[in-house]
Amino acid sequence: MNFITLRKGCIMSNIKLLFSGSSSLTPREKKKKRKLWNRYIGVSLVIIQIIISIMFLVALFHLNVIPNKYLIILIVVLVLITAFNLFSQYTKANILGKIIAVLLSIVLLFGFLFVSKTSNALNDITKPATVNTTGISVIVLSSDPAQKLSDAQKYKFGYNSAIDKSSTDIAVTQINEKLGSAIDTTGYADWDTLVNALYNHEVKAIILNETYRSAIEETYIDFGTKTKVIDDSISIENQNTAVAPSDINVSTDAFTIYIAGNDQAGAIASTGRNDVNIIATFNPKTKQALLVTTPRDYYIPVVDWVGNTGLEKLTHAGNFGVQGSMTALKNLYGVNLDYYVKINFTGTVGIVNALGGITIDSEVGFKSSFIPYTFVKGQNNLDGEKTLAFCRERYAFANGDFQRGRDQMAAVKGIIAKASSPAIITNYSAVLNSVSSLFGTNMPADAITSLIKDTLDTSTPWNIQTYDVSGSTATRRCQLYGFDASVVLPDYSTVNTAVQYMNKIKSGETFQIK
Repeated sequence: MNFITLRKGCIMSNIKLLFSGSSSLTPREKKKKRKLWNRYIGVSLVIIQIIISIMFLVALFHLNVIPNKYLIILIVVLVLITAFNLFSQYTKANILGKIIAVLLSIVLLFGFLFVSKTSNALNDITKPATVNTTGISVIVLSSDPAQKLSDAQKYKFGYNSAIDKSSTDIAVTQINEKLGSAIDTTGYADWDTLVNALYNHEVKAIILNETYRSAIEETYIDFGTKTKVIDDSISIENQNTAVAPSDINVSTDAFTIYIAGNDQAGAIASTGRNDVNIIATFNPKTKQALLVTTPRDYYIPVVDWVGNTGLEKLTHAGNFGVQGSMTALKNLYGVNLDYYVKINFTGTVGIVNALGGITIDSEVGFKSSFIPYTFVKGQNNLDGEKTLAFCRERYAFANGDFQRGRDQMAAVKGIIAKASSPAIITNYSAVLNSVSSLFGTNMPADAITSLIKDTLDTSTPWNIQTYDVSGSTATRRCQLYGFDASVVLPDYSTVNTAVQYMNKIKSGETFQIK
């Protein structure tokens, strides 16, 4: 009790000395006062450092991407540094303690902002867009004198009455409101008869959902030059149908991801043709993974927005949302797809550049049709632009889309290899921020962080196998779109083999595909 009273009196006397006027102090008291101020400033800096350290560690725990063994090391190092900084204030090393406390506070503050930004980017990626905006255009022949919508007020308008009629009805209502009168419209059962009606002057204008333009231009090569847009100001917002993810533990259970590569640039859209269709099956226990690519032109049953089913090219299924592609692939392989990842041209460039480039092992050497660059057989160190050109190429190959599918899997292997290396820790935020609007997934944030954490926690790399299903080229009727097109008729023996490989991965078998 006497010690406590004595200590309390000592503290009070020190405080009194700190705030007393210098003129009334002896030289010895002035020296003591400077020493006390120096100590309290140092202790205050250490306290600030401790607060920022706690903020940083809480944010890091919340992100949950750093393996526990690294977190323990980090905490021990921070505790030891903090202890030195604190106790140094009572020794001659107090200046060094202050400098370390200030520098560490700055570093940890930037670290806290870095981790918080990463968490926000991750939430943006895993938060599905609730609204999809669709652009609608009014199109006439290039030779038509009309330059704007009002010039076509007396025209007869055609539209596709079989696909996405609800959006067309809304567009017609907006056109009528703009013109102040009702336009004359005629519905056509498919794109073939609609385009020919415009070409043959049965109608003078057509209403086109721009989502389907690329499919039309693939069949009618001259569509882009033979027509022109006189109004593109109509946009329609539709509620997206969310694709529910599986409730699965990616740290212990095998799972599948549908990787969809969209043939567009800019912000990711919920609809649009998918030129990349890869089913990735992962087994976290065995570290085995299988990539199965399906040709974009595979001629298989596709279900449209309203439930109509017809034989179509797989790429057209993407125009009915990511769920359209997933349904087509589920029916083809008879497997459940737990998650999807959708990325477009711009996102591919962004993610590869954010990773600092990737290494792709090319099966063949070829000259790109998209950029002035020649890829060599074997290892290619590529940036984002070159990676995109590598993935898009099909004209340089005799087997066209089949080789392109294999090249796309080689690029995915390169991305996985780079993303699962320790370097991802420093690039993680940059990668997420670069693709936050160019990348979409229904994979929960905690599943993504758990997968990255488990990958970084072990030195065993993923053993990634690849397989591509095949078929024969032919010309067939696209039943939902209503025109003839070049397709790939499935070789179902290769489909069955792919399913067998997927099941082997899930059951924990280790094997090597030649």
